[in-house]
Amino acid sequence: MSEAAQESPEPPQQLTGFMSNDEWDALLADVSALIATLEELPDQVVRQQIFSLLQGIDAIHREALRRLVRLFKEGVLEQVVTDPAIGTLMELYDLNPLAQPAPGEASRRRKFPDIPIRVVASGPDATSAPVEQPHWVPALPNADALGPGSTEVLALDGRTVLLCRVGEAFFALEGACARDRSPLSDATLSSYTLACPNHPGCLYDVRQGTRIGSSDRLACYPVQSAADGRILVGFGMPFRPNLPSF
Repeated sequence: MSEAAQESPEPPQQLTGFMSNDEWDALLADVSALIATLEELPDQVVRQQIFSLLQGIDAIHREALRRLVRLFKEGVLEQVVTDPAIGTLMELYDLNPLAQPAPGEASRRRKFPDIPIRVVASGPDATSAPVEQPHWVPALPNADALGPGSTEVLALDGRTVLLCRVGEAFFALEGACARDRSPLSDATLSSYTLACPNHPGCLYDVRQGTRIGSSDRLACYPVQSAADGRILVGFGMPFRPNLPSF
């Protein structure tokens, strides 16, 4: 056997499962049609619940697949994505290297049906927006990095976030006043009340972002402490204020 023949890799093999490739394509088309039908449900609450469920399932799959791909040896992913079913799955989560064009190249995206899972916006004229996957971003190396009664403006995940500490509790809010988007970098904190440095009498409750005496409010983000002590801020996930019950 010649040296050239020895160095030539074998073509990737098409993997097989319980379906033929044609049956797989038909399944994708059916799922896409079902999701389109769900988008037309007249009950807005039910529709939002269904799509929230789909987004949760999507987040589970995305995290698990990214962890799985990290375990692959070099070159393995490029081989297995040549199978239509695996290639489709990896494309859905932006993990298919064959779908990413090199600089200056045209897109090599394979012609698989898309599954349009996305946020359902409210209102008759609302349009769908891209889904932000739930994720946690490190804000502080440890709790001691921000003293009680203090605030700090941080750039996290492309956002300006105001991190506040009241006692042992941390709160994360958007870092600009709701009145005119002026920065809150010099805001002062008294218990749970945040005083805007730009507008006298402009006060916010850091537990829920509401402006006292007004309908204005600041966006709030979940905060948690990691096992290693880091303080993390969550994006793309619901925020539930922790308020006392009476």
